[in-house]
Amino acid sequence: MSITRRQGLILGASGLLGLTKFAAASEMDGIGPNRGVLDKAWRGKQTCINTDVPVSAIDTRISLSQDFGESTCQMLEDSFEGPYFTCAPAPGKDITYGEPGMPLTVAIRLIDGNCQPIPGGVVDIWACNASGYYSGYGFSPDESPPMVRAIMFGHIEPDRAHRFCRGALRTDADGIAEFDTVYPGFYYSQPIHIHFKAHVNGKNLLTSQANFSEDINEQVMKTSPYSGPRPIKRSVKKTGFPKFKVQERGGRLLAVLDLVVPT
Repeated sequence: MSITRRQGLILGASGLLGLTKFAAASEMDGIGPNRGVLDKAWRGKQTCINTDVPVSAIDTRISLSQDFGESTCQMLEDSFEGPYFTCAPAPGKDITYGEPGMPLTVAIRLIDGNCQPIPGGVVDIWACNASGYYSGYGFSPDESPPMVRAIMFGHIEPDRAHRFCRGALRTDADGIAEFDTVYPGFYYSQPIHIHFKAHVNGKNLLTSQANFSEDINEQVMKTSPYSGPRPIKRSVKKTGFPKFKVQERGGRLLAVLDLVVPT
């Protein structure tokens, strides 16, 4: 997919190119504390306490069941959590917190091995902002992330109070959790991606990530604030992770993905 001239005009005219300001720390006070950790699995992967995670609202959903298309109903290989996961607050659909960037709606559908939707599952997503920073962490996106430390010693605790571009929702009757965020930027050695975690029946059953196609990455990275100078080049390496299906709807980008989880 590429952003057409018409879509570019829509995005520009409606202020979708990063005209919002960075949220100050005082604006973060009302988001609530992180959710607690229920359990830790191999490599320190966390199962969160999801008691108060809200259900994704169908009445504000812009994704349709048919957007997800036909699925092979094959489960992804479980992957490591990476250094930047936290059992983040669950404020609802909007997890932008004032971050500048191209508005993006991410819709993830949980299905079982028979391609049937899983309502009531919990989906966490987390990604860097347009500049490559992960909320809660002060590590420079232009330097090698502490992956080895995360793999060897488990989760790295956040050292910053800010929370953005991360949250959790419970899937609706169609098995869909839909988030409003911004298109992620990039950081050292990694292609543009969003992480996700699926909890079903109180257990973290799948942790992985999905990338974005280069045709749309190239278009987005030419816009502000993504186009600012960086000392590193954006990685375009192939990773084997799935890719979001992206389209334009209602003046914003919509990315959808099916996740097959064991039940």
